[in-house]
Amino acid sequence: MTKNIPAEGLYNACLDGDAAAVSRLLPRHPGTRLNLSGPRFQHPNNKCVPLVVAATYGHTEIVRMILERAPNTNVDYVDADGDAATLGAALFHHADILRLLADHGANVSLADPEEGWTPLSLAVARVPFDAVRARDPDPGGARQLSTVKTLLRLGAGTLPPLRAPGATPVD
Repeated sequence: MTKNIPAEGLYNACLDGDAAAVSRLLPRHPGTRLNLSGPRFQHPNNKCVPLVVAATYGHTEIVRMILERAPNTNVDYVDADGDAATLGAALFHHADILRLLADHGANVSLADPEEGWTPLSLAVARVPFDAVRARDPDPGGARQLSTVKTLLRLGAGTLPPLRAPGATPVD
């Protein structure tokens, strides 16, 4: 039996990178059947789940903890906003998290259901809008290159036509 885990508290701890708080909230005993994907663990406002937010913000220790302590969590879960852990990790160039997710069965070619972006297309694109650049600690591109190489080694699929999210294709 797992304890009642406060979804918003877990989300906030994952967002803040507070591994100690996440550790306190997740069960420690082996054999847990906990699944942190799905509506029960979505943040009430943005519908993001703990694994997606931890992967997007580069909190490797928390991603590892979620995968180990909540082994029934769907690593390919796509939330209500179309986000998935592999997509967030690729966009912000977290190659170590992509390897960890792949080791737990993640599909490294998973496509965003709305716009068709894959982890590889996001890693290559270097999306130029300010919201991404403000959090991009890789202005020279070394992490980007590492992420692209990692995805290719992991067997990521081919690239769709590259365009900025929300942009219309050129005719």
